[in-house]
Amino acid sequence: MKKFIIAFLNLASSIATYAQYQAERYDTSYYVSYRDKLTLGPLLAKKNTAFKMNASESNALRYFSNNPSRIGLYANHDFLALSGTIGVGRLDPSSSKDKGKTKQLNLQLSFTGRKVLADIYIQRYKGLYANITHADIGNSGKYYVRPDIATSLYGTTITIIDNNRRFTAQAPFLLDSRQKKSAGSLLYGGEIYYGNATGDSAFIPSQQAEDYPHSDIHKIHFITIGPGVGYGYTFVTKQYLFLTGMLSLNGDISYITEHNLNNEKHTGWKFNPNLKMKAAAGYNTEKWGISLSYVSNRIFFTSKEIDASYLNYNDNYKLMYVRRINAGKTIPKITGFAKNIINKVGLGFLVN
Repeated sequence: MKKFIIAFLNLASSIATYAQYQAERYDTSYYVSYRDKLTLGPLLAKKNTAFKMNASESNALRYFSNNPSRIGLYANHDFLALSGTIGVGRLDPSSSKDKGKTKQLNLQLSFTGRKVLADIYIQRYKGLYANITHADIGNSGKYYVRPDIATSLYGTTITIIDNNRRFTAQAPFLLDSRQKKSAGSLLYGGEIYYGNATGDSAFIPSQQAEDYPHSDIHKIHFITIGPGVGYGYTFVTKQYLFLTGMLSLNGDISYITEHNLNNEKHTGWKFNPNLKMKAAAGYNTEKWGISLSYVSNRIFFTSKEIDASYLNYNDNYKLMYVRRINAGKTIPKITGFAKNIINKVGLGFLVN
């Protein structure tokens, strides 16, 4: 009997210690986590990738990837979120065969923790199109199609949430938590990217060459790195209705190489501030939630020519509805095993 009492007291002490630890991790009067539940539901996603060349405020040529919207399923337990989607093809009103075909490799890994947000980009697109600005350059209906142009982007961005006890990015973007009261936080971190764009001929069509100082460029490479600072805020009203905005400005140093049609190469270091934006709006209750989110990553870099620049950006739109149900026994064992491995290799700050 004595041993039983001692064992019971030890168990009670452990539970109390764990509960205190959980309470100390964040302020439950501001947000609550449902990571012990299985969060799942349908989603609709749209990704836009663009390569833009600027010459002035009035002259800008934008090449886009031809990506139809995708529909699928989303599931989340603890730190692990998975989604599987398929393209909707012609059901997407913005999809058109006149825009040509884009071949793509798009692997984006996102870690949305309480304290740390991290994104890893591995992207390659080949086959882009532009909306016609001059009537004589269209080669595919209403569009100017360039199957030869390819763009690549490889890199990572990391953001620290300073006030993570009261403000969370998990609630609006994963719907595995709920922000109960309005709160905001300072954001800081950094990014590093390598990217390139290539074409068999100049990016700028000959009909517009006079409008662009860098009209003879057909290949660029860049590497950019720098720190960033910003702010995030979630406004909560009517208990469950929320609106979230997060904006970061990065002060990047970039090394850029431009190749022209005469096989001449120009290189140089530039200071290029970049933007990261995230926004979401929705309705999030204890048992279900719905969210429309927007995530944009914009990388600016300047040419050797005065009044000439480039922009590579990725815009992601997502509409998601979820319900939270009991996770059972097997799923927590799987995520727990994976979490232990991540903690042992020293990356626990990404998932805790």
